[in-house]
Amino acid sequence: MKQQLKTIDHAFNALPQIFHGFETVSDKLFKMNLEAERQHRRNRPTPKGFSANAAARLFTVRHLAEALEKPSRYQVDDILYIRTECLHAQAYASKHRAEILEAWDKAGVKIDDVLAVDYSELMAE
Repeated sequence: MKQQLKTIDHAFNALPQIFHGFETVSDKLFKMNLEAERQHRRNRPTPKGFSANAAARLFTVRHLAEALEKPSRYQVDDILYIRTECLHAQAYASKHRAEILEAWDKAGVKIDDVLAVDYSELMAE
């Protein structure tokens, strides 16, 4: 669990400071994911050591990593079936691909490591 949390934090903290309006892309995605995670956790026991904030950081970097791995993952019709955070991440990853990849490469972040973090495993502990 500790290694997975380190991977999440390392990838999140290595995101470049790209502004969209008055807030950074990472902050906007984090807030969207935090709201979704808090809704998901309503009336459920909270796992020890895996906060909603950590889960929001995970989904922020995971959605970006998925979009970097497969840039055309979602189409406009998908807005009816998936979380909007995923679409926002894909749009940001498409627009800022080079900056994100450069920042992660410089920090030693590997997309495969981000994608390997197991949310259900973290929730079970």
